Amino acid sequence: MRVIGTGVAVRRWSVGLAVLLSLLMVGGAGFYLADTTSGARAEVLHEFQARSESAAGVISGTLAVSDRQLREAGQGLFAGTPAQLGRQNGRKILDTPWYAVLSGDGAVLVADPVSYEPLVRSLASSAGFVDARRTGKLSFGDLLIADNAKDVPAFQPFEAPDGPRMLVMPVGSGDISTLATGALGATSAWYLLDQADGVVAARDASAAGSPLADAALRTALDARANGAVGDRYFASHQAAGTTWRVVLTTSRSELLAPVQQTGRVAWQLFAAFAAAMIVILTMGLLALGGSARLARERLHDTLTGLPNRALFLERAEAAIADWRRKRQAGGEGAVAALFLDLDGFKPVNDTYGHAAGDALLKQVALRLIDATRPDDYVSRFGGDEFLVLCRKLREGDDVLAVADRIQQYLSEPYEVDGRTVTIGVSIGIATLDESAQEAEALIRNADAALYCAKEDGRGRVALFSPERHAATSR
Repeated sequence: MRVIGTGVAVRRWSVGLAVLLSLLMVGGAGFYLADTTSGARAEVLHEFQARSESAAGVISGTLAVSDRQLREAGQGLFAGTPAQLGRQNGRKILDTPWYAVLSGDGAVLVADPVSYEPLVRSLASSAGFVDARRTGKLSFGDLLIADNAKDVPAFQPFEAPDGPRMLVMPVGSGDISTLATGALGATSAWYLLDQADGVVAARDASAAGSPLADAALRTALDARANGAVGDRYFASHQAAGTTWRVVLTTSRSELLAPVQQTGRVAWQLFAAFAAAMIVILTMGLLALGGSARLARERLHDTLTGLPNRALFLERAEAAIADWRRKRQAGGEGAVAALFLDLDGFKPVNDTYGHAAGDALLKQVALRLIDATRPDDYVSRFGGDEFLVLCRKLREGDDVLAVADRIQQYLSEPYEVDGRTVTIGVSIGIATLDESAQEAEALIRNADAALYCAKEDGRGRVALFSPERHAATSR
């Protein structure tokens, strides 16, 4: 009986231990899931807020492109005496309905037509004028409605023999709306507001020049930059060089739906939004009749909408400069370039035609955006070749993980014109180091690694090796 009793006790202890371990496992899993969900929600909100900041940066950066050209125009055309300015046909030269030149202290030297002089005089004390005079750079003010036209005034400081001057001219609200749409894309709802909470541009039916109709949102924006109003989240950020705020809004259910459905980390939720954030319309908005559409086409691939090689190099140089600064300060974060070439694309293109090939390339571009991280930068190099710039790589295997995920995403079957096709991808990887500290060198090394990957049998990932590159170059 003692032995039996001991056996029962052991079994009870074993059962109790198993139950305890099971509870601990269930509790641990529950805690992990709860913590993951909470972290994912926080990350989603953080990314949502960061998107307004990024969009504001895109808008500011695109507008600033015109600073040098318009400054040169001001110095070349409007540096003469007031009498000389009065004899110029400035409106025809600038292709604008009106313009004015002010002295550094805001005195009107010329206004054409003269009927605009009272309006221009009032602009001399506006925030846009003050900001342009303070920074010495192109600045934009609040929306103006005059003669049935809706414009924002652009203030371009320049130097004349008698001292600083200011060229003032209008930019149509339609051009600003085009720029904002390119920067913000298909976000649920967005507004570009001036400092009086007037609508400069909006995705909904709000008319330019009208006050923000949502009183609750307007009140909340006066109190804080980000937050919630009822069932909606909002995030806002000031666009540098303007008096405007970029405001994004979306419903709670729409914003958090992916977290609630999949439980995946929040940065995956906004993988698709990273592409619209880094969409930059480099347009010569004020560069004497410049076109937003032409500027965008110059730096973006017309088929996929991805940045082209020129814009990739620009961003790569910026990332390299940031890497140098952080390395000198003892910071972390490596930079790498991935050179991609599609395996099996040519047979699809030759068999089903160029239209099918173009449709396939569009799908590849979308999958690349989904497969990469928010900090990565995707570009189409040309043909069926793509480039990916990876920043903030903390571990040596991080870039291999990105490459592996790209291969997984791009190797899944595609539906093209009612047909199912499958392709692969070869990837060459080069990392920024002492031997390659320029964007061109980084791309060349990644291209050399891609050659090795294809030489090894395609569908491979190869890291750049100076020794192997030297051997294959001979």
